[in-house]
Amino acid sequence: SVMEIPFVFAAVLLFLMPFFPLVGFTGVGAFFTSWLVLSLHVLHQAYMAELLVFLLPNLEVAEIVGVLVTLISYLFSGFSPPASTLPSATVWLYDITPMTYSMAAFSTVVFGACNNEGNLGCTEMTNVPPSLPDGITVQQYLEKNFLMKHSEVWRNCGILVGFVLIFCMCTLLAMRFVNYQKR
Repeated sequence: SVMEIPFVFAAVLLFLMPFFPLVGFTGVGAFFTSWLVLSLHVLHQAYMAELLVFLLPNLEVAEIVGVLVTLISYLFSGFSPPASTLPSATVWLYDITPMTYSMAAFSTVVFGACNNEGNLGCTEMTNVPPSLPDGITVQQYLEKNFLMKHSEVWRNCGILVGFVLIFCMCTLLAMRFVNYQKR
C-alpha cells in the first residue's frame, strides 16, 4: 500500500542516522544516496511480502516461499559467490534479482567512490590474495570481483524503482483476481 512509503523512508532514516557515522562512512551525498537505496530495498522487500501474502493460500506458505525467494536472491546477488565467478548458466538469475541492484548501489556509494584521496574507494588494499594485482584499490576490487561500478548507482536506483512498481502492480492484480475462499 501507499502507506508503506513514508513509514519505510522514516524508519530507514532513523536507522541510518546513527549507523552511517558509527561505521565510519562520511559524506552528506553518500548518506542521502544510501538512504534512498536502502529505502528502495526495504520497499521492494515489503511489497514482495505483500504480494506473497495475497498470492498464496495462507501465511505459513507465504513465509516459506518468502524465505526461499530471499535466500535465492541473496545467493545470486553477486556477493557470495562473487558475480565474476557465477557460472554462465546462472547469470540470468543474477540479472533478474532485485537484491543485485540494491547491494551494488549501496556498496558502490560507500566503497566505490574515488573522486578524492579521502574516499574509501581510493584506499589501496593490503594483504590481497595472489589472484589480485598488488596495489588494487577498493573501487577496482569492487569492479573486478563483484562487477559493481560507482557510475551505475543511479541506473541501479532506477531499476529498484521499477522492481518496486512491478511488485505493487502484481500485488494489486493478486488482490483483484486471487481468491482462496470457498463459497
